Amino acid sequence: MNADVAADGPPRDPAPADAVIARLSLLAMAGTRMAGALDMEQVARQLVEVALAGFADTAGVYVAEHLIVGDEIPRPSGTRSVEVRRIALGAAHTDLEDCFPSGEVLVFAPDSAVAVCVREGTVQRFAELPADIGTAHPGARDRLGDLADFLLVPLKTDASILGFVAFARGPAAGPFSDEHTAVAVELTALAAGCLDTARRYQREHAAARALQAGLMPRLLGTVPGVQVAHRSVPAGHANLVGGDWCDIVPLSAGRVALVIGDAMGHGSAAAAAMVQLRAAARTLAMLDLGPARILTWLDRIAPSLGPVQFATCVCAVLDTTTRTGVLGRAGHPPPIMLRPDGGCDTVDMPPGLPLGLGNTVYEDVRVPFPDGTTLVLYTDGLIESRDRDLESGLAALRSALADATASLDEACGAVVAKLVSTPSQDDVTVMLVRAHDQGVKSAPEER
Repeated sequence: MNADVAADGPPRDPAPADAVIARLSLLAMAGTRMAGALDMEQVARQLVEVALAGFADTAGVYVAEHLIVGDEIPRPSGTRSVEVRRIALGAAHTDLEDCFPSGEVLVFAPDSAVAVCVREGTVQRFAELPADIGTAHPGARDRLGDLADFLLVPLKTDASILGFVAFARGPAAGPFSDEHTAVAVELTALAAGCLDTARRYQREHAAARALQAGLMPRLLGTVPGVQVAHRSVPAGHANLVGGDWCDIVPLSAGRVALVIGDAMGHGSAAAAAMVQLRAAARTLAMLDLGPARILTWLDRIAPSLGPVQFATCVCAVLDTTTRTGVLGRAGHPPPIMLRPDGGCDTVDMPPGLPLGLGNTVYEDVRVPFPDGTTLVLYTDGLIESRDRDLESGLAALRSALADATASLDEACGAVVAKLVSTPSQDDVTVMLVRAHDQGVKSAPEER
């Protein structure tokens, strides 16, 4: 019966179904490619590449300049010019970079088509290149002269308009149909969401990086009895900032406190926890508490720091007069002692539990710290990765230290160069502290 109905009915036209499939395929490809990018320019380039794969002959992405520089989104005004930056542009059959360079900032008058598009959030369509577009560069209009149809589509999110996307077609492809315009709107809306996500990520990433950079030790002037060198290597661009920190606290009677730690997690939450833990550790060290007591107090403080509650840490107090050191450890990779003859020893001490678990007992370990000995403190990003476990990482670190040059700063740089791949999978912090004769005064070295 169904077969008879189908046979007697009108023949099925496959064209509408094919158009729907093509539309869904285009949007799926765009979504997959743009959603994986956490950089606004990467999102824009992916959009352009997708658009040029049969949908348009040229495509360009223009984002409001205030978003690029990190300002708050202003309310659109009918009397305000529109300032945008071109972050991606492509053409199917020619190179437009010399006429329309990426990164160029453009200003459009309040009554221009671009301003209307961005201000009102409406699609603008033209049969030829608008007079206010492409006039700033010699030969630009000639280069685009054969294009016969133009669409300006606003990059709209639920809260704002981020800019616009320009699509164009030549005579061979034919003009945009109403269905094509609807697809352009859907494609641009998808891009707007991905651009907004990338914008927020980049803003958080920049803030967390600045915060972390502010936590690294500053030059302290002369620290009698020790030399200090350190390196801080941020994780690759695809990752948010981690919670690594280190600190040097000069104390009375020829002593110096050293702290290195890693607040678990990434992003602003980890950076905020890092700030508070570092400040607390510095204060506790200045109260002349030993490493174990410092860690005990940090363990009590950590649960109140919000979503990032756990951290690992090593504290040390070096006495440059008696040439001894007292160390405590809270779930952190073990310190290493580099002897003057190049031999390396991992400090034998209880591992302790990470900070934040509560009611943890930490122990002090006293070690000799003779002239020429270097204490090596580091975070787990230096020795552990997807391709290297803890034991092999420690072996690689001891080997790199044994081959290091006599200069402390060069030794620190050599260790990082040998063990840290670029881009690194995790933040890395390394601090080397070397005992020397107190008659020789040297400021800490920082890079």
